[in-house]
Amino acid sequence: MNLKKFCIDNNLGNVTGISKLSGGLMHKMFKVETDKGTYAIKILNPEVMSRGNAYDNFVISEKISNLAKNNGIIVSSALLINDNYLTKYDDMYYMVFDFVNGKTLTDEEITIEHCKKIGKILSQIHSLDYQDLELENKRVNYKRLYDWESYITNPNFDDMSYKEEYLRNYKKYNSLLKRANERFNKSNIEASICHNDMDPKNVMWDGVNPIIIDWESAGLSNPYRELLEDALCWSGFLSDNFNEEKFSAVIAEYIKTKPIEHQRYSTICGNLVGRFGWLKYNLERSLGICSDDLEERKLAEHEVSKTIDEINRYVELIGKMYEIICNLTKKANHDYDDIIEKIIEKNNFLSGKNNSFITAGFTNTIYGIDNYIVRICTNLSNESNFKNEIEFYKKNKDNSYIPKMYFSDITKKVVPYYYEVLERIEGQTLYEVWYKLSQIERIKIVKSIVEIMKSLHNVKVDYFDFKKYIKDKISSILKESNLNEEIFRNLLDKCNMYFEENKLGLVHRDLHFDNFIYNNGKLTLIDFERSMIGAIDYDFRILSRYKETPWLWANEKTDMLTIESDYQNLMDMFIDNYEELRNIPYLLERLKVYEIIDLLNEYRKHREDYQLKEAREKIKELLK
Repeated sequence: MNLKKFCIDNNLGNVTGISKLSGGLMHKMFKVETDKGTYAIKILNPEVMSRGNAYDNFVISEKISNLAKNNGIIVSSALLINDNYLTKYDDMYYMVFDFVNGKTLTDEEITIEHCKKIGKILSQIHSLDYQDLELENKRVNYKRLYDWESYITNPNFDDMSYKEEYLRNYKKYNSLLKRANERFNKSNIEASICHNDMDPKNVMWDGVNPIIIDWESAGLSNPYRELLEDALCWSGFLSDNFNEEKFSAVIAEYIKTKPIEHQRYSTICGNLVGRFGWLKYNLERSLGICSDDLEERKLAEHEVSKTIDEINRYVELIGKMYEIICNLTKKANHDYDDIIEKIIEKNNFLSGKNNSFITAGFTNTIYGIDNYIVRICTNLSNESNFKNEIEFYKKNKDNSYIPKMYFSDITKKVVPYYYEVLERIEGQTLYEVWYKLSQIERIKIVKSIVEIMKSLHNVKVDYFDFKKYIKDKISSILKESNLNEEIFRNLLDKCNMYFEENKLGLVHRDLHFDNFIYNNGKLTLIDFERSMIGAIDYDFRILSRYKETPWLWANEKTDMLTIESDYQNLMDMFIDNYEELRNIPYLLERLKVYEIIDLLNEYRKHREDYQLKEAREKIKELLK
C-alpha cells in the first residue's frame, strides 16, 4: 500500500499529508492531502473483494448514490478515475472521494431534530425511482443455521476476550436464528432503494445539513428493515444508550410521507438475521479462519463481544419496538371509543377515572381504566367463549389466584356487545421472567402453578365422559381432513385403554406462560374463555410441548425471549411436584395423544405436509 505513489500515478497530486480515519469496520480509510485537493481514500478489504460479485456491487452502489444526488439528497460519491469508481492498483482496490468538511455525531450530540431529518431523508431515498438503473431484486430466502459450537474447538478460541460471554450465549443462537430466518423470509416482500448502512458514522453534518456517505451497501432492500435499523442506530441502541423518543422521532417523520403497512413484527424479528451473520463473520475473522491481518483480527474480536451484547439487548427490546411502531401507525381514533364511554356512563364506579385503549385483539377489545380492565367481546363469533368466562368468574369468585370480576353484561342493552369489568393485574407474563430465573426459582414457580391448578382441579364437578370427548375430537378432525388410514384407527383403539380412568376437575384448557401474570413472586392466572370440565392432565397439553416449541404460545413481546433449552425439564418438574398428576395411569401416553390432536388440528386448518408427517411419527412412537 503506497498512497503517495497511488495519488501521483492517478493524477491526484503530490501528497502533503496522510492521516487514518476511524469508523471503518471492514475497509481502511485515510484522509489524504495533496497539492490538488483533499481526499478521503478507501482501501478495500482484499477478503471482501475476493468475493465474486463484490466489484459489481460497488459499481452499482455508486450509481445509486449519484441517483440520490440527482434527486436533491446531499451525498458523498466516489470520484471517477479513468472512468471507474474503483481503481485497482498493486493488487488492491481503491475508491477516492472528495473529503467532506463536516463531523459525525455522538449519541449525546444527536437531538430529536437530527432524528427527524434522518427519517425524512430515509423516506426520500426509499421513494427514488430506480427503473433506469436496471437493478435486480435478489430476494433472499434464508434457511441456514450455523455450527456455533465449532468455533469453541478452534485453537485460538481460549485466547479470545469474548470466550466466557460466547459460552454463556451460543446454545440459544440457532433457536433464535431459525425463527429470525422465517420472519425475514415472510417480511421480504417490499423492495426499494436503500442505503443499508446509514448509521451516525456514515452521516456527516455541516452544521444543520446531513451529508450521506459510504454507499457501498446500497441496493434494493426491504425499506422497513432499514427504517427500523436506522431508528435504532440514531436512538443510541448500538452503544447501549437507547432513547425511545429519538427512536420514535425517526419513524414518526418517515411515516408522514411513506406509511408502514405490512409485516411490522416479522420485520423486527427478521432483522436478527443480519446480526447473526455479522457475528459469524467476525468470529471467523478473529479466530484467523478468514484473515491473517492481526489488526483486523483484533478489531473483529471486539466486534464479537459487541455483537453478542447487541443480540441480547435487541431480543429484549423487540416487544417495546413493536409497541412503539403500532402506536405510531394505528388510527388516532379507535373504533370502540364511543362504546367504552357508554360502559363508563353505565357503571358509576368507573366514572371520573382515566381510560386508555390497550388492544384490539382477534376476539376482544380491551381498555384499561385505572385499576380495572374492561374486556369487550367485539368478535361476535366468540360470544359463547366469552359467556363461558363470565360464568367461570361467577362460580369461582372466592378463588384468590384469579382476577376479581366486578361486573358483566350480556344483555346488549347498554352496548351491542358482551362485556366484563375485571380487576387489573399488574406485573409481567411468566414468559418475560422465566428465562432470567435460576433452577431453584423455577421449581418454586412450578410449585405455585401446581397450587393454582389444584384450586381448580379439586373443584367438585359433574360427571363428564372425557374418553368420548377425546375420541370424538380425533374422529372429527380425521373426517374433516379425509384421513382414514389404519394408523389413525389404531390411535383411536389405544385411546380406549389410555383414557379409561380420568381424574376430573375444572380445567383451564389454555394453560401457557402468557396467561400467568407474575408480580413480586405472586402468580395470577387469567383468560378462562376455554375453561371446561375435563381430566386434570388435559391442562398440561400445551406445557408438555414446551420442550420443543415453547414460543408458539408467546406474544410479540416474548416470542424471541423464549428458547426451548429453558424448558427442557418443565414437564418433569410438574410431574415431580403434582402427585395427583403423577399417579394418572398412562400419563405420558395421554400427553402424547394431546400433542397428536393438536398437530392433526393444525393440519386440518393449514394442510401443511410437515404437520401430518410429524403427527404420524408421534403416533408410530405411541404404538410401538
